[in-house]
Amino acid sequence: MTGFPPLVSAGNATSRPYDTAATVVDLLDRAARTHGHRPALRTARGVALTHGELAAESNRMALVLAAHGVGHGTPVGVLVDHRPDCVAAILAVVRTGAHYVPLDPRWPDRRIAQVLSSLRATSLITAPEFTRRVFELAAGSEHIRHVFRTPGPAAPVAGLSELAEVWDGITASDDICVAAGFNLDREGFRFAPEQVRDYARHVARLVLERHRTGSAVVEIGAGSGLVAAELAPKVARLVALDASQAAMERMARWADEQGLPVTASACFAHEAGRAVDDVEDPGVVVLASVIQYFPDTGYLRGVLHDVIAALPTGAAIVVADVIPPDSGQFPGSLRIPQDWWQGLADAYPGLRAEVLGREPGDLAGPLADRYDVILTVPPEVPRSMPDARTGSAERPLPLAATHGAGAPGTAAKLVPPGPDHLAYTISTSGSTGAPKAVAVRHSSVVNLVEWFNRRHEVVPDDVMVQVASFSFDLSVYDLFGVLGAGGSLLLLPDADLAEPDRVREALVTHGVTLWNSAPAAFTAVLAFLRASGEDGGTALRRVFLSGDWVPLTALDELARVFPAARLVALGGATEACVWSNDYMVEAVDPQWRSIPYGHPMQNARYYVLRADGTPCGLDEPGDLYIAGACVAVGYLNDAALTAERFLPDPWAPRSGERMYRTGDRACWTGEGWIEFLGRLDHQVKIRGYRIELGEIEQVACRMPGVAEAVAVPLGQPTERELGLAVRAVGGNGGPDEPAVRSYLRAALPEYMQPSRIRVLSTLPVSATGKVDRAALAPLLTAANRPGRNVRVRAAGSGLPPAVSRS
Repeated sequence: MTGFPPLVSAGNATSRPYDTAATVVDLLDRAARTHGHRPALRTARGVALTHGELAAESNRMALVLAAHGVGHGTPVGVLVDHRPDCVAAILAVVRTGAHYVPLDPRWPDRRIAQVLSSLRATSLITAPEFTRRVFELAAGSEHIRHVFRTPGPAAPVAGLSELAEVWDGITASDDICVAAGFNLDREGFRFAPEQVRDYARHVARLVLERHRTGSAVVEIGAGSGLVAAELAPKVARLVALDASQAAMERMARWADEQGLPVTASACFAHEAGRAVDDVEDPGVVVLASVIQYFPDTGYLRGVLHDVIAALPTGAAIVVADVIPPDSGQFPGSLRIPQDWWQGLADAYPGLRAEVLGREPGDLAGPLADRYDVILTVPPEVPRSMPDARTGSAERPLPLAATHGAGAPGTAAKLVPPGPDHLAYTISTSGSTGAPKAVAVRHSSVVNLVEWFNRRHEVVPDDVMVQVASFSFDLSVYDLFGVLGAGGSLLLLPDADLAEPDRVREALVTHGVTLWNSAPAAFTAVLAFLRASGEDGGTALRRVFLSGDWVPLTALDELARVFPAARLVALGGATEACVWSNDYMVEAVDPQWRSIPYGHPMQNARYYVLRADGTPCGLDEPGDLYIAGACVAVGYLNDAALTAERFLPDPWAPRSGERMYRTGDRACWTGEGWIEFLGRLDHQVKIRGYRIELGEIEQVACRMPGVAEAVAVPLGQPTERELGLAVRAVGGNGGPDEPAVRSYLRAALPEYMQPSRIRVLSTLPVSATGKVDRAALAPLLTAANRPGRNVRVRAAGSGLPPAVSRS
């Protein structure tokens, strides 16, 4: 290596043969053949799948994907939880030759949509509990054509009797807003009684405009009685239906006392078709503020089909108070985009679907952003419900299906990927306000796994608790490294991973031998162990920390709780296949500024260069570049940025190789290892996530009333947080701090949320005329930190997930 100090050339002498013809599929298949009966995936309940079972299950899923066009070069979005069936689905993607695109459930929908759109992904895999959310994402996408559902259990849903009891309690409330299904979310908008009464009058007008004299009106979901009270004195007959028996008994007594023509019966929405069929001369059926509580659009289609089939030609169905996804209201409820209704009408020749937006001043608060739908029954209705688009988000294709199930045309055939095919695409923060999609080949992952498993002696007896989000590249080693070695992964649901105490319990009770995370995640678990005085035991033998500064105190803290564990610090970049260096921490020199980066891994080279591109001397700071087999393909669909960051490598042993410009400052030390010195640009690492400050600034500047935004890191490298200063348009009268925080929550992942925000009339300027970022830091440090956002359910409401919002 011409021009480099001899010690650097020796440190970069990492060339080592590896299986350049292998793919991650080969690694998994070898493990299945050699260790077929050993555990591969575990949960807190025990072994979920052996290696042989995991190979068979992921292969079955791959055949379903392939039958629907998933194959070489295809990006497949994956929105899942940490469960065995979800891991099998990810492995199924790479078996088809496609590359998986992990999507974090904690991301806002806008960011997920950005990633899918930028890659033009046509297929999406989801877990059952995200079905509603994926429906909205796919409905708003011009590219998504197929949605696949993993076979795992959905989030717990109350049984019918339990739901009836819930609505018994809600409709019995003395608060008319609560009784009508409003104000159930304590953190949401607080409706006033008069607003709810205005809404009931609005619905009654919609019904009466379409009511035929002498005909009956049927209300599905009539529990509160507000709409019924508006309609009953004005129609010939009102048939009220609701899941709450108690509510219907109260309504019957009220109608009898008032002498009104009301019949009240208890039934669920999916039973309403039969009830409507028994009504003499039904003219209008109304569902007012009801469908947002339905489990999914498949259920909604079924209810509407049964009602349409039971009604005479020309009768109307009024679906009032539909929440559009782009309103941002009540995530988790069933929200329907307006064009969905035309798709419904297309399935019934002659059915007319009229979508009515609300005029300004009609209704106040969130009700103003909702809409109503009028369906007019056609002369002929199919006897059975027409199928929705095959594999659509409202009716996902089950990955549990047998070979070829639901497949168009001939049976599927898997064509294995090659070493140069993409294995995955992981999105990182981008300075332009849009995420960057880093694409990595199979061969880079195989090189990483072979090096890591040999160096750290990963064997079939090893158990790793899988902590990292699938959207965080640390998970790549978990999936293909540990499983490729014949070891096993202990999987905890995302909800448990968010609780350090649950993770601590799993760590000490399930024989975990390996830990892999950012430093902050592990120190949180250590804090729980220290507080409880609990002994961590002797099973844990390796702790791998990366993605952020490793505290100099980490070794002592680890030794006190896990005396048998060895600490390993790793570094690299998402653009260089997870890790490309490591350092075994045997002792800590008090003179160190940080734990060393260490030495390059096999077939990786680290260059520290001056601004003119010449090599730095020992202990001379410079710009860090990574080269070798670990370097990614680049940023998908962004040739300009790829050319800017992935440069020709003039020191490569073979022509055509590239080096990645990391944006880090570093130096090769006289001791022969690399020291990380921080970032060159406006990029920082917070709790293990690499964040472009420019992305936060770009998103904030899109907010109405914001003229300029500047994001800065605050605190020490080991305890970083983000601050954001915003200058309002015109210097004043702009958004306040809570409004800025709310806007950012809807657009950025949690780890990119500034903890301190200030809205200023002017920003401090340095002598150069640029914003003085150093002067902003004390202003932001003095800003109030937001309180923790804690959801509190109504006491005694017992609301299941399906009915937790209005």
